Amino acid sequence: MDVVVPAHNEEFGITACLDRLAESVEVNRVVVVANGCADRTAELARAHPSAPLVLEVPEPGKAAALNAGDALCVDFPRAYLDADIELRGADLDALAAAAREPGVAAAMPSARLDLTGASWAVRRYYAVWQRLPSVHRSAAGRGVYVLDRDAHERLFPLPPDLISDDGHVSSSVRNRTVVAGAVVTVRAPKDLRSLVRRRQRVHRGNTHIQQSSAAGTGMATMVALVRTRQAYVVDVAVFVAVTLLARVLVTTRRGPVEWGTDQSSRTAVRT
Repeated sequence: MDVVVPAHNEEFGITACLDRLAESVEVNRVVVVANGCADRTAELARAHPSAPLVLEVPEPGKAAALNAGDALCVDFPRAYLDADIELRGADLDALAAAAREPGVAAAMPSARLDLTGASWAVRRYYAVWQRLPSVHRSAAGRGVYVLDRDAHERLFPLPPDLISDDGHVSSSVRNRTVVAGAVVTVRAPKDLRSLVRRRQRVHRGNTHIQQSSAAGTGMATMVALVRTRQAYVVDVAVFVAVTLLARVLVTTRRGPVEWGTDQSSRTAVRT
């Protein structure tokens, strides 16, 4: 299995990412694509004992980075993994095994949300988000997926202006599977401002792939969550406010969405 790791200013996490990949028994080649970096991401990746291939591209952009790294790969199944997620090597191996099963074109992990250090408002938002039917139906937002050869040929190269690549995979590949035994840790933003910025990117990305960022978030769903005591009224109020604010900001602020690094959710240290 080959792995493509797009990395934009990830000097605080790239070493830990490569450490986890080195634990895999399935990985043959890792391609780190340092795109638009103004830090030591490429330097630290080259210094890693696992000796990944490191490609530097001057412009930031996830889709272009994935395409550039993909062009250097040869093996299948093929994994695409964000540098800032936490996925053990054994979990990646489980995804590779699933992608080799007959009838499976794409494999994605289940997700564990880490709210450590998150503010009160962020916790209230995710109290609702975690219970949305649309969140459980979609495999988007997990930062990693593994494709077989056929799925790869259908999807790559990715559209250059694509924002949500895992959302694109989730919506385009019908015969995909979520592997319960493979768990990725998704760190929540620490503060409200970072949360709104993340939701802006999600909304713009979902719009690009013709999905609704409000899927499953209508008032009927909100009322049902309150009535069944799965969420408090204050949780729903915060969730709706953040969702509407992010949508308004995307609508009123035209132009490209920055694919940045959410520093509020970073805990790794420089190597």
